[in-house]
Amino acid sequence: MLVSTWRGGSEFTLDTVPDPSPGPGQVVIKVHSSGICGTDIHKTQGLFPGTPPEVLGHEFVGPIVELGEGVDSTMLDKVVGCTLNASCGECEGCKTWSAMHCEREPRLAGGFAEYVLVDQRQAHVLPDGLDPETASMTEPAACVVSCLNMLGEIEHGFDALVVGGGLLGLFTVGMLKLRGAGRIILSEPNPKRLAMGAQFGADVLNDPTKDDLGELVNDLTGGYGVKIGAEAVGVPKLVANVSKMIRPRGNLVLVGVSPQGSALPVDLYDLHYKEITVSGAFGAGDAFGEALATLPRLDLNGVVSGRFPLEDIEAAFAASAGGEGVKYMIAPR
Repeated sequence: MLVSTWRGGSEFTLDTVPDPSPGPGQVVIKVHSSGICGTDIHKTQGLFPGTPPEVLGHEFVGPIVELGEGVDSTMLDKVVGCTLNASCGECEGCKTWSAMHCEREPRLAGGFAEYVLVDQRQAHVLPDGLDPETASMTEPAACVVSCLNMLGEIEHGFDALVVGGGLLGLFTVGMLKLRGAGRIILSEPNPKRLAMGAQFGADVLNDPTKDDLGELVNDLTGGYGVKIGAEAVGVPKLVANVSKMIRPRGNLVLVGVSPQGSALPVDLYDLHYKEITVSGAFGAGDAFGEALATLPRLDLNGVVSGRFPLEDIEAAFAASAGGEGVKYMIAPR
């Protein structure tokens, strides 16, 4: 089969490797769509841990084409989305943290390929009516759901601010609206992404290069600030800005992944005085199934900005890193 191998920096090679063969409890998936994640981009930029050579891609979906011993025969031909690892459910990481931190089961990904081998426990059958391309965005949606689940119960009608209109930001807007947000402000300089915020439920759209976001938040909230402020880019300076716009006993939510080694850039006295809670979640956590069930409730029309074959993956990464669109897909066939 063909795979696209990351060799470091922005270099990829198209390689022929043996077709995967499933062992007990494993399945082989023929990749329909595999999304380019921001962390994939950040690996190529040296901003996220990664060691080449590596087959990237962890947002993939497709039909099961081969079953290993012990797998239910009815799973053959089922179209599935997949988590990063199987999760044993018994180790300390699983019990006290989340499935993403399983200490026993390896992560099986590598979606920038024609076929992927995964454990059957990673495979989630798509709900009726959910198309595969949309379903390939379950993993980033689960990252947002996991972040918001950390907040527990929030009263309905709260004000929220989301900074960043990429896929994670748009998903944050949509999930907050489904959870009862009364008014959501989306701040994003890209006009195409900003306009798309409205279809996800944003009530107020802000281009920070044209209008001062802090003044807008003050005017809308009577100077108190928002209950939930989410940074969905992964830029420490933006985290600092959002922290200043949160009301007393509000929540600063780190949806975006800042570069490894980034210091917390906020005024610690301010956090103490205003009793602000800071939280984030790594990856999909335990929320993959919940996100898969929630996707049909969101309007994802136009979110996918382009599809590229494996041999054009460098162009796909360049387009994704350029930030003009929202989501780019690798489609092996």
